[in-house]
Amino acid sequence: MLHGKKGGHLHWDTRYKIAVEAAKGLCYLHHDCSPLIVHRDVKSNNILLDSSFEAHVADFGLAKFLQDSGTSECMSAIAGSYGYIAPAPLFRRDGQHENDSERLRYQFEYAYTLKVDEKSDVYSFGVVLLELVTGRKPVGEFGDGVDIVQWVRKMTDGNKEGVLKVLDPRLPTVPLHEVMHVFYVAMLCVEEQAVERPTMREVVQILSELPKPPGTKPGDSAPTESPPPASILESPATDPKSHHPNPPQSPPPDLLSI
Repeated sequence: MLHGKKGGHLHWDTRYKIAVEAAKGLCYLHHDCSPLIVHRDVKSNNILLDSSFEAHVADFGLAKFLQDSGTSECMSAIAGSYGYIAPAPLFRRDGQHENDSERLRYQFEYAYTLKVDEKSDVYSFGVVLLELVTGRKPVGEFGDGVDIVQWVRKMTDGNKEGVLKVLDPRLPTVPLHEVMHVFYVAMLCVEEQAVERPTMREVVQILSELPKPPGTKPGDSAPTESPPPASILESPATDPKSHHPNPPQSPPPDLLSI
């Protein structure tokens, strides 16, 4: 849905809701199941929406049980979807980082080690967040061998203030402070080193704690006056003079993937 003709009808508040609910689903698998479950194929096509736009994590065909959080398990074969599998930088035999014209070469994190843990799911979820922010597919739109994570890093230097350069132009107006916050969480999730990525419990907590919009005083639940222009951003592709209210979102058929 996100990458089709109806993607423009997924307003920002719906995208944010999808992000939080999907994060809670993965958090349940990682922290509330015993033994914990690693999904191993987190992607936008495996996050389904019901008629109320409630998000559900689906397709557990590749899922694996882990006995303890923080441990990893060796797999006999690579699993997952291209563009969502965490990469690992290659290193030369002398221990130096491989550098090819300032571009790092990557191998898949557990394609290289054949080890997988819950942080693999965290990386994949970060890619989904980038899809929700940019409206772009994880691969195929950025040139040979470049995925959405590499493209976003190049466009923004990893700074949330640069999110305007990659924002989905189909979003006519967005609360900029919210978009920057979700982008910040996405970049935490796609850290190259697994140990630097948050847990899904931390992801849920950070995602749910939206910063207050500009102009909001401490203790206020909402701004006392109309938000300044910076807090609600017109998409670069939208002409404010010709802007019309967003059409109402029609509920998707039962369990449609985002």
